[in-house]
Amino acid sequence: MSRNVRILIVDDHKMVRDGIRSMLEFQESKFKFFINEAVDGEEGVEIAGQNPYDIIIMDYQLPGIDGADAARLILEKNPEAKILALSNYNEYMYIDRMIKTGVKGFVLKNVTPEELIRAIETILNGSNYFSNDVAIKLLNFENNNPDSFRSRMHNSKAKIYDDLSTREVEVLKLIGEARSNDEIADQLSISKRTVESHKQNLLRKIGVKNTSELIKFAVEMFQE
Repeated sequence: MSRNVRILIVDDHKMVRDGIRSMLEFQESKFKFFINEAVDGEEGVEIAGQNPYDIIIMDYQLPGIDGADAARLILEKNPEAKILALSNYNEYMYIDRMIKTGVKGFVLKNVTPEELIRAIETILNGSNYFSNDVAIKLLNFENNNPDSFRSRMHNSKAKIYDDLSTREVEVLKLIGEARSNDEIADQLSISKRTVESHKQNLLRKIGVKNTSELIKFAVEMFQE
């Protein structure tokens, strides 16, 4: 049975809105999407405040208030809102601003239908989702700014490692190899739900906020 999912697309380009709508409506999946649209940040905030949406897909570059400010206003009214950021650009400042507002994910506009639906499913299941390009951009920035994430990680790496179970270490290694939840489940012969449970435990034990920081930690932990 299909799961009904209410989506709000906030983007000032009709072609982009139409493209996302087509991806979601014509790609075979377990979801049945009910889609509404907003043409700028102000309208997105207004519509999001009128009715609850399961996912809000928010462009960063919008006329008037940008996507980060629109996301912030939506989350101030509804802290439970799940926002997936969308952009043509993987510049660190765009990604960082959106993450700091509390969005649950960030993908680029060249996203495939399969990845877009995977991102939506991941967020609906309570985890964050960042496309590989975005995660790599975050990792590269942190590698060149060791006073931020890396210093925290190095100071506590040994203790954290000791606190992890054998299975959690296995999952963490595969996360560091940019494996998807499905791939991790197949390789370890466990369910995808179990993978998600391990990821949530890893986030809590390691003390990071989202999947992108978990990837950074895993890469640092297991690099030669």
